[in-house]
Amino acid sequence: MKKTLLSILALFIIMMVGANSVNAQNDKTMNNSTTKIQDGKVCIEFIPTTLDEFKALQAELGTTPKGCIMLQLVAMEMYRRDKNVGQECLSLNNTSTNLSSVTRRLNELYRPNDSYARPYLVSACFKGATPANGYNPTKPFTIELRRDPVRPNDERSQMLKGYVKYFQLYSDGWDTHWRNVEVVQQQGDPYYRVSNCPAILTQCKEIDFDATDEWHGLE
Repeated sequence: MKKTLLSILALFIIMMVGANSVNAQNDKTMNNSTTKIQDGKVCIEFIPTTLDEFKALQAELGTTPKGCIMLQLVAMEMYRRDKNVGQECLSLNNTSTNLSSVTRRLNELYRPNDSYARPYLVSACFKGATPANGYNPTKPFTIELRRDPVRPNDERSQMLKGYVKYFQLYSDGWDTHWRNVEVVQQQGDPYYRVSNCPAILTQCKEIDFDATDEWHGLE
């Protein structure tokens, strides 16, 4: 009887140690996540492919203005891959006043077999991507942001029912490297939304004819 109890106790201890080891491994994985906001940078490891994945990323990043700007680029790339899914993602991350102008410009910039098109538009916004290297960014995908030095203060908007924040995103894809983006957290909304972003919806520079590599997309 005593040996049986000792055996049961030993088995219980082994099970507890195993469970704690699994939990510790899970915590380690979560803590090592490369989706993060730090200083003036936002990093993500991959571009979502489904609406549910985008919603999960929005829950993680969308409560901050800088995270909202990263989500805008993600939604723009998802729109290039699948208009139906991308449209839903863009609608989640934009004010109603900004959505139609975004999709209109993307339709122009993503036209197939058109010299005007820039399918690598979003790639051009990520750190490490240049016309000389085929707009292939470093990983994790990273954006660099700062508050607009001309408009450093939030502005109250009665129309948008919130306070607009003015940011600039750095890119080597344009001669004017700092690109303006405006975001707002509307009253009662847990998430920030993009309210204006024409500077990241203009033609970036073409890939150099003598680039060291071709564009590989954002995989």
